[in-house]
Amino acid sequence: MLKPLLLASFFCLPASYGQEADAPAADQPTKPDIKQLSPHEFQIGKIHLNQKKREISFGAGINMTQGLLEFLLVTTQSNKVHETLLLSDISPLNLNIAFKLLGITESPELFEIVDEDYRPTGVYPDVDPKISAAAKVDIIVEWGEGEKKKSHPINELIHHIDWPKEDEHGFKPQDELVLEDIKLTTMEAGPWLSTGSYIHEGQFKAEVAGIMIAIYTAQQAVVNYPGKDRQAGDVWIPNEKVVPEEGTVVKVIIKPHQS
Repeated sequence: MLKPLLLASFFCLPASYGQEADAPAADQPTKPDIKQLSPHEFQIGKIHLNQKKREISFGAGINMTQGLLEFLLVTTQSNKVHETLLLSDISPLNLNIAFKLLGITESPELFEIVDEDYRPTGVYPDVDPKISAAAKVDIIVEWGEGEKKKSHPINELIHHIDWPKEDEHGFKPQDELVLEDIKLTTMEAGPWLSTGSYIHEGQFKAEVAGIMIAIYTAQQAVVNYPGKDRQAGDVWIPNEKVVPEEGTVVKVIIKPHQS
């Protein structure tokens, strides 16, 4: 059975420091719609939670197969639709609740600490290794049926642009280069990090912004990519060799990372 204490603890979370103050005040979140499907399975809105398999799953769609990416998953109402690989109509709030019910923690290690005047300090939070480990998740995407069914770690659907550096030979500026001029590599394998987003003026920022999983580090997101070039906005594109055509319906599966 779901533990009432876990749900209670979610709605009693203190407001976290936010980077923006662009949302109006709102009432506290209402109790989520959670239905028990079996002794180990629950439905949280449009999200399926299997405690025995320790996985969360939901539907999404391929949003783009070309162009620069800064996000992996946003809602259909987000203003980041033009730079995300996947779209879904699930609730970011429900996704965060599902994480908590599965025991996935949140780590702030990717966010630079600011001083009392909100200026960056160059220092990042010192996070307990156990908390950091429990915040790591694996993301898998599946599509197709029968013999045509495919399953890939999400990292395999994303290419990294290895822009050439200028040297004595004089490489062309990036805006003059085309993909034939540059090297593409698949995003390094590895877990993503649950960062939890934050509450500001009574609103859950991931829900307001419609941002769930970010490649380019975003404090509003529920999950962030923790790897190299996570703060570069011009290096990530869909891997056209793997990504199915635009509009393809996929199943997203998120599990606690097993090292």
